[in-house]
Amino acid sequence: MMRSAMMALSLLAACGGHAASTGAGARSPLQDDLVAYATASCFTMQQNNYLKDQGQRWAGAIMQGAHGPIEKWVPVTTAVKAELARSGVAEGQGEGPMAPAVTLPVMTCGRIATTSGVRQAIGAAVTALANDYAVKSR
Repeated sequence: MMRSAMMALSLLAACGGHAASTGAGARSPLQDDLVAYATASCFTMQQNNYLKDQGQRWAGAIMQGAHGPIEKWVPVTTAVKAELARSGVAEGQGEGPMAPAVTLPVMTCGRIATTSGVRQAIGAAVTALANDYAVKSR
């Protein structure tokens, strides 16, 4: 199980730029941080302890290098939580025609930043944090 989770996280990291695109053109470092934070937040809300731990560590690493007060980041986490409550974790067919469905938390979290509510929260956070990132990049 842990090996599967590690392979899935590796795949997500390799595809992260494509899977979490929130708009046309290149993203700013602020947008990159917010998309990564949304994805990491999603992992923190999973039932699998390994994924939850990795999400907490990833979110913590993002926040160590982030700019601006945490209060400006909270709406992204709130939007992720609302989206998971609304749509749940994706499911896929297990191996074999009679196998039960299996949850796909890595796929769900890999796509969370592209959902409407999370995308809107990221957009609002970009506006709220723009000055914080502009000051830090000088």
